[in-house]
Amino acid sequence: MPKVYNSIVVDAPIEQVWSRIRNFHDFSWAPSLIKSCKKVGGGGGYSVGARRLLNGEFLDTLIAYSEVEHRMMYSMDEGPSPVSSGEIHDYVGHLHLLPVTTHGRTFVEWSGSWESANTEAVEYMNKVYRSLLADLAAEFRERLQP
Repeated sequence: MPKVYNSIVVDAPIEQVWSRIRNFHDFSWAPSLIKSCKKVGGGGGYSVGARRLLNGEFLDTLIAYSEVEHRMMYSMDEGPSPVSSGEIHDYVGHLHLLPVTTHGRTFVEWSGSWESANTEAVEYMNKVYRSLLADLAAEFRERLQP
């Protein structure tokens, strides 16, 4: 089972970071990679079963959500090559925030795993997660600017 894991420390308290990313249907905080995020079907961005279409290519379904644990899990139901449903299956993404209490910062980890013999998907998804985390950290750095 291929896996990817990426993390970053964001210079903001966990409540601020979670407030910004907790809506499954809002990727406005990731402008370098996500050009469009469309709600698919019913359900709000905080409800298990919510669906989204990112950049017209990635179709995701929210499969677990916890406000208390600052955590969400989702399946990727479709994506572009090398993560298309014909190349990989049973993709589960996991986004989790933890407080760095001594400095009022937030540790953000983003991982994914799936079934496939395709190894191209590993580097592809690592690049996606690195870009998303860099955008998130940059947004809070910009907020700190005078």
